[in-house]
Amino acid sequence: MYPDLYDVGMSYYGFQILYHILNRESDIRADRAYAPWPDFEEMLRKHHMHLYGVETKVPLKDFDVIGFTLPYELTSTNILNIIDLAGLPVLSCQRDEGPIIIAGGSNVYNPEPLADFIDLFIVGDSEDVIVPLVRFLAEQRKNKLPRMDILKTAALKFQGVYAPAFYNNFHESENGLPKKILARRVPELKNAFFPEKPLIPVVEIAQDRLVAEIMRGCTQGCRFCQAGMIYRPVRERLPEDIRRQIIESLNASGYDDVSLLSLSSSDYCGMGELINGITGLLEERRIGLSLPSLRLDSFSESMAVIAQKTRKSGLTFAPEAGSARLRNVINKNISEEDLMNSVDIALKYGWRSVKLYFMLGLPTETDEDIEEIVRLTKTVYFRAKKQLSINITLSTFVPKPFTPFQWEAQDEPAEIQRKLDIIKRGLAPFKRIKIMARDPYYSHLEGAIARGDRRMGAVIHSAWKKGAIFDSWRELFQPEKWREAFSELQIDPHQFTGKHDVSEPLPWDRIDALVSKDFLRKEREQAYRAEKSPDCRDGCIGCGVCDDALSMQIVDEKKIADQRVSKTVEAPTDDKREQKYRLKYRKKGLARFISHLDTLRVFQQAMRRAGLQLSFTRGFNRRPKISAGYPLPLGYTSNDEYIDITLIENGEKPITQIRLELPAGLQVVFTETVSLKTAPLFAATTGFEYEVRFFDKPRENLRLKIKELLARREIIIERTRKGQMRQIDVRPFIEKIVCENERTLRLFLNVIGGRTVRPEELLKQLAISQKNEICRLKTKFD
Repeated sequence: MYPDLYDVGMSYYGFQILYHILNRESDIRADRAYAPWPDFEEMLRKHHMHLYGVETKVPLKDFDVIGFTLPYELTSTNILNIIDLAGLPVLSCQRDEGPIIIAGGSNVYNPEPLADFIDLFIVGDSEDVIVPLVRFLAEQRKNKLPRMDILKTAALKFQGVYAPAFYNNFHESENGLPKKILARRVPELKNAFFPEKPLIPVVEIAQDRLVAEIMRGCTQGCRFCQAGMIYRPVRERLPEDIRRQIIESLNASGYDDVSLLSLSSSDYCGMGELINGITGLLEERRIGLSLPSLRLDSFSESMAVIAQKTRKSGLTFAPEAGSARLRNVINKNISEEDLMNSVDIALKYGWRSVKLYFMLGLPTETDEDIEEIVRLTKTVYFRAKKQLSINITLSTFVPKPFTPFQWEAQDEPAEIQRKLDIIKRGLAPFKRIKIMARDPYYSHLEGAIARGDRRMGAVIHSAWKKGAIFDSWRELFQPEKWREAFSELQIDPHQFTGKHDVSEPLPWDRIDALVSKDFLRKEREQAYRAEKSPDCRDGCIGCGVCDDALSMQIVDEKKIADQRVSKTVEAPTDDKREQKYRLKYRKKGLARFISHLDTLRVFQQAMRRAGLQLSFTRGFNRRPKISAGYPLPLGYTSNDEYIDITLIENGEKPITQIRLELPAGLQVVFTETVSLKTAPLFAATTGFEYEVRFFDKPRENLRLKIKELLARREIIIERTRKGQMRQIDVRPFIEKIVCENERTLRLFLNVIGGRTVRPEELLKQLAISQKNEICRLKTKFD
C-alpha cells in the first residue's frame, strides 16, 4: 500500500522490490493499492464499497497483512483515510480482528506520530525479513491467536520490528520487549532482490522509466541529509549484475529510459565498466540514460559524454548553500569553482537548461548567506553568457531525526518567506532565471511531524477527521485544518519544530539507527565551527555503523579491467531500410480509460518487448516514428482504431508479435504495409460512425427530437479552451443520426479541417444526460 496516488506510488522503486520478493513465493499472493483521489473516494463511499487491491479486486480488509510504505511525512492523513476506506478502525487499539497493519520506509525512523494507527513497524532494510514476517503473521492469524499475542511475538522474534502498543510515550517497554529497536541492514544487495520484470503502468506516471539500483548508502556526510545517515554503510552492486538486470528488464518492459538509482551515483566505483557495458545497447535502441545525484565536484567530461550518447534533459546541481562558509557548516564538499567548471562542461556538450537547488533556513544562516545565493546564481548566468535557462529550486531546511542537525530549530514560515523575497527581488531582472519554491507552511508541518511524539498522532487524527488529505498536493492542502487541530488539542507545533537541548530525550530515541548519538553530537559541534569532515571512503570517521557483521562493500576498482569511458559518440547508421505498417485495433473493456497519448506509449513499449526495431526521427531529440488517427475520447470503446508505425525492416521479428504484448482490451485486428509517403492518419480522416447504447430506461420521443435537431440550420455549442468560452456551429459535422430503437443510436459524423463534434455534445442537444456506452464503429478515410 502506497499512501499516495498511483502515479506517484508506481514510481517508487522500493515498492516494486517488495512486490517482487513477496510474489516469487508460492504460498504468498501480494496485491497492491494506492490512495484514491477524492473523486474516486466519493464514489467508494457513495456506493458503500471498501478500497480494494488493484489486481485481485479483493477488499483490503480481507487480506492477512496490509503493508504501508512511509516515504514522506505529509502522507500521514492519507494513511488514516486508507485504513478507514478499507472498513477498518483507524486506531490500532480498536482493531480486534482484520489484517495486521505494518509499515516500513524512511519515515519509520521516528514512528511515534503514527504509533496509534500502525500495528508493527519494520525499521531499516526489509528485503530479508518481509517474507518470514508476512508468513508468520498469516500463520498466526490462521491459528486464531489473540491479536496482541501475535504483535508481541513478532516484536520478540524479528529484529527491527517495533510494536508500539507495548510502549508508552516515555520510552518504557512492557513484557520483556527490547528497550531499543535495532534497525535492519542487509549486508549486501543481492540480485534476487531486484525485479527483472518490473510492473508496467498503462498510464504515464511521475517517473516513467526503468530503474536500476546501483548502490545504497552515501559516504559524503552532509549534515542535513537523513538518508545519508540511515542508509549507511555503502553497499555497491557489481557492474555486470546491474548490466544484466538492465538488459533483461528493458526486454521485459519496453521502456525507453533507464535511471541509475543511488544517493550519489558519481561515487559508484564501477561506473566506468557499467557505462561501457550498456552504452552500445542504449545507443542502438535509442534508450535514454539518467544519472541522478551527480555531485558538482565529479561532473566531468566523461559524465557529459555518457549523457550525450542519449537524450539530454536538464541538469540538476545542488550547491545547497550560497556561501562557502555555510557549505562548510553543512559539510557540502563542493566549491564555487566546481560549479563553474560544471557549467562550462554543460555548455560545451549542448545543454541549455540547468537547475540549481538551494535550502533556506540552514543552521547559522544569515542574510549574507541568502545574498550569496543571488550572487552565485548571477555568476552562473553571466558565466554561461546568457545561453542557459536557469531554474532555481528553493526548499526549506527541515531538521530530521538521526542527523547532526536533529536538535536544531526550524525557521518559521514567515522567516522563510522573508528570505524568499530577498532572492526573488535580487533575481527579478533576469528573465531566463525562474524561481520555484513551496509554501513554507508545507515544510513547517513536515518538520512538526518529522520530530513529533505521540501527541502529534492526535493532531494527525484530528486534522484527518476535519477533512485533511493529500497534504503534499497544493490543490488539496488545507493548512487551516491543521491549525484548528493544534489549537483544539492545545498543542504548540513549536514544541516539535523548535530547538532541542542535546541532553534531553528525543521521541525517536527507542530506535537504534546504528549511527551513534555521540557521532552526531560531534558532527554538530564541527558544524558550528564551520569545519568539514572527510568522506568515510578515505578512512573511518567513527559513525558506529560498521562492525564485524556489517561493513562498507564497494566494487574493487583494481579488479575492473577498464574504468575508462569512450569519448567517441557513434550515431546509429541511418542507411537501414525502413518499412511502415498500419495496424487496425480494437479498444474494449477497461482499456477505454487509457488516454490517447498513453495508448501510443503502450504500443511503443509493446513494440520494444516484441523485439521490433523502431525507426526514429532525426534531429536533437529523436522520437520514434509512431502516429495515430483522430484521438478516441476517454471512456469510449472502438472497433476501428488505427496506428502507423515505422520499423527498421527485420524479417525475423514479424510485427504480428505485438499482439502478445498488448494489455487486455487492446486487440490488433490486422496489419498491412503502406508506403512511407502515405498521408498521416489524422490528416486522412474524414468521418466516423458511432453507436450509442443507453443503460437506463428507453428514451421517449427520441425520433422526433432527432428530426427537430437536424432541421436546424445551426447547432451552436459552447466549448472552453484555455479558460476562454467559444461558441461553435457543429451542424456541418453531422451527416445523419439514425435511431435504431429507443435504446440505440447511430451517429454519422464528419471531420472538416481536423475538427469534428463529439457524440456527448450531440446527446446534450437531445437532452440526453443518462448513462450510456459509446463505441466508435468505423473510421472513414479520404
